[in-house]
Amino acid sequence: APDNFDNFMSFMIGTIDATLASQNVALAAEALGLGICYMGSTLANCDQIGRALELPPGVFPVVGYSLGWPDEDPRPRDRLPLSGLVHYETYCDYCDADIEEIYRERNRKGWERYMTFPELRQRIEGSGVENLAQVYTVLKYTRESHIEFSRTVLDYLKEQGFLAEE
Repeated sequence: APDNFDNFMSFMIGTIDATLASQNVALAAEALGLGICYMGSTLANCDQIGRALELPPGVFPVVGYSLGWPDEDPRPRDRLPLSGLVHYETYCDYCDADIEEIYRERNRKGWERYMTFPELRQRIEGSGVENLAQVYTVLKYTRESHIEFSRTVLDYLKEQGFLAEE
């Protein structure tokens, strides 16, 4: 049979499958009382992870998490209300006022939580950011870092054989 999986579409299908499988494992683990923490750095470090694991061509790390018995019982993180996530029949393109309302409570609680960490508080106060969204876009996930991580992902996709040019 011909190898038709050396392209971006195949990568996306595999990525969705791997993500769904990882979420099912996470839900099952949590149901058994295990703790889980998704590693947001998996894609940004895909090349290093792939080399460390000696992944063959056609294999790409998309999801990683730690799993174990928790030493503590933290309260669940605040999530957006369903009104900001669920769309009925068609996509709702929210105006700025709607977005502010959707994020208001999460922003308030997240800001309060971040300000309890002395190093983070000092960094926030020294940066001039005024809300949680700015913490993420100015301090944590900058445009420059995302461009660099995008290059890493694209280069490793090519190296692993997912960007056939035909």
